[in-house]
Amino acid sequence: MYNIPAAQKKNYYSIDNFLGVDFTSSPIEVDKRRSPNAINMINNNGFNETRNGYEIVETFSSKINGIWNIDINNTEIVLVHAGTELYKCSSDFSLKTLVKSNLNNDKSVGLYFNGYLVIFDGLRALLCSIVSNNLVVDYIDESGYIPTTSIARDSSGGGTDYEKINLMSPYRINTFLTEMVQTTINGEIQNNPQTVFKLDDSNITSVELVEVLQDNGSWQVISSSNYTVDLTTGTVTFATAPGDSPVLGRDNVSIRYRKDSTENKNRINNCNIATLFGYDGNNNRIFVTGNPEFPNWDFHCEQDDPTYWPDENFTKIGTEPIIGYLRLSNGSLSIHKKQSDTDCTVYYRTSNMLDNQEVFPLKDGVKNVGCISKYCNCNLENDPLFLSDQGVYACIGDNDEKYAQQRSYYVNGKLIKEENLENAVAISFLGKYYLAINNHVYIADSRYKSYPKNADTEQYQYEWWYWENLPIRVFFSWNNELYFGTDDGKLCKFNYKYLDNNKEVFSYWETPFLELNNPYLAKTIKNVTLTLNPNHSSDITFGYKLDDETTEIISKNYHCLDDDFPKTIQEKEKIKKFMFIKFFMKNKSTSKMTFERLILEYIVAGKYRGE
Repeated sequence: MYNIPAAQKKNYYSIDNFLGVDFTSSPIEVDKRRSPNAINMINNNGFNETRNGYEIVETFSSKINGIWNIDINNTEIVLVHAGTELYKCSSDFSLKTLVKSNLNNDKSVGLYFNGYLVIFDGLRALLCSIVSNNLVVDYIDESGYIPTTSIARDSSGGGTDYEKINLMSPYRINTFLTEMVQTTINGEIQNNPQTVFKLDDSNITSVELVEVLQDNGSWQVISSSNYTVDLTTGTVTFATAPGDSPVLGRDNVSIRYRKDSTENKNRINNCNIATLFGYDGNNNRIFVTGNPEFPNWDFHCEQDDPTYWPDENFTKIGTEPIIGYLRLSNGSLSIHKKQSDTDCTVYYRTSNMLDNQEVFPLKDGVKNVGCISKYCNCNLENDPLFLSDQGVYACIGDNDEKYAQQRSYYVNGKLIKEENLENAVAISFLGKYYLAINNHVYIADSRYKSYPKNADTEQYQYEWWYWENLPIRVFFSWNNELYFGTDDGKLCKFNYKYLDNNKEVFSYWETPFLELNNPYLAKTIKNVTLTLNPNHSSDITFGYKLDDETTEIISKNYHCLDDDFPKTIQEKEKIKKFMFIKFFMKNKSTSKMTFERLILEYIVAGKYRGE
């Protein structure tokens, strides 16, 4: 009589619904759906695949510092700040025209505001507008609004303050209501028509325009031969008195004068951090900062007017430099700084009305997580994100110590080790947050959120993906396409190929250590099944790792598919008596790699005897 041994029990282990990377957790604690070692993969349609490549659309002579689009008569153009020059490019980039020189050769920021594109490069602010279907680019300090700073002025120099001095214009206007001036001659008091007009400032540069109101309501320009100017005292003396006002009580003399002040205009010109904010949630003012001479100050323009920067529209905020702004969901504006012992890391600006004037009061925040890059503050689906030396955080409001919540747990193991994080740049694009530094890109996807047990926060984390070999200096999005500029003057666009400037994208995915539901016994795999997406062509090389041994199982190419059935790779592969195993999928070709499910058939192979 023979004893027939019992058949060994077959077990099955599967991975599906693959997620992003996890560079932070212990290698044996990484969720089986995530990868501790993956590059150039992304999830666009619910499954992981090779990221898209990029093409060069135009080359400039110097590094790309900023890119924006603007519409002219239903025609779109692109403005590119490259080196010290600003170029206008056609929508297909076949034509480019130099429109401005002598810009600052550093990263710049541009805002669309009330029909203008306003560019702050840290040297001299620019105003781009459309006039008669033509692009016009001016310096703001040459086209600034001219305020009437004093009205109803009299012979004694008194008057009523009206509008504030414009930091971005050297010109000011004073208006006068003429009067009879009493003088004493030989002891007799005489009334004489006013001929001397005292301006509201002294040590002026020049008088530019003198006008007198006429009986018909028009203003007549007075020739400079009919008056003299004392620049030191700021007085204008008429050769012939202009006489009484033709309209009772209405100012009848207007004098426009110039007072140059490099310090005034440089307060705005030297800023390179900007955002939109305004009363009651309206984005009707520009707030700027980043001036190295006033690092903890910010300035704001008049409502709906980027050419008018009143000299009183500034705020001194704490002691440390301001790094960036974020618009919060409660309508306030957060103002971020680096972490320090001497200042808060965040302040909050709100809006209110005081004596019929819009005001923007501040509230101190906390000394907590600091912001380190002025180029990474973005709102991802109403989640305001900023970069700190501890990773990417969301500013969730003015809730005391819990003002910020970590969002980058899964990539912090690599991200916070990057050099020069203060130079990182980011963009929010189609529901994803792209952060680029050192030719690497970290991508957070707003669709996928989780709560890792080891994160330093009770709030959710995004799923993240990681890319390499992308020389990104600045980002730009346009017509639902993502562009970037490089340090060597290349303007590039992500396309729907899998080539980086004609070089195949290498994509790689590695599973974490798999113990197949049994951390104590050895296992032997009998069969391996990999299921691919049914509707997509794919090139894939599939293999496994045991200790230092790497074995490729199979390479497959699925092209020109004529059905919508899933494609399944199934191989009888005897992988003997292991405790941990990793599987990998890789590709470097003109086609992408994609996969959706991994199934392993295995048996328990007795007690594991150790290494």
